[in-house]
Amino acid sequence: MILKKEFYFIRHGQTDHNISENKQKEDYPFDIPLNQTGTKQAQAAEPLIACLPIRTICYSPMRRAKETKEIVTHRLKADHHEILELKECTAKIWRDLSTLGQNSSIPVEGDSLAFINQVKKGLNKALALPGPLLIVAHGGVHWAISYLMNISNHEWAIENCKVIHFSIGLDEQWKAKKLN
Repeated sequence: MILKKEFYFIRHGQTDHNISENKQKEDYPFDIPLNQTGTKQAQAAEPLIACLPIRTICYSPMRRAKETKEIVTHRLKADHHEILELKECTAKIWRDLSTLGQNSSIPVEGDSLAFINQVKKGLNKALALPGPLLIVAHGGVHWAISYLMNISNHEWAIENCKVIHFSIGLDEQWKAKKLN
């Protein structure tokens, strides 16, 4: 079960690996920095983030997420919490998840299931903190969150530095809305 509490999510800015032609062939390099485009994407998202009522910022321990967090939250007065379980999956897991598309009724198994359970644990750690909160993480984490929440009418694979607002609808179902 996911704690029912609204939150905001931003995927890190672009890295050289994101635009590499070999990204599907090799395992994901885990601790890589933003590239120049990624830094500019984070700077462009910062004014939107600065206007949000954020009290707590939770982020992946991976360098690209930390760099994005530093840029997009520099004007916010909020508590910062690094959450290990918000780190990205491997390229193999991402390929497996991508083949499922946007269907939360398909069972996930093996390493992919372990990753989804890892994200669930990290998400609940974040949601237990004072809100509203911002999560700065990765595309695979966003996909796992969307899967866990059975999100419809929203792309599960998002672009770099897209800000998403997750909330509970009147029907008690999770909703996701892209803000930029």
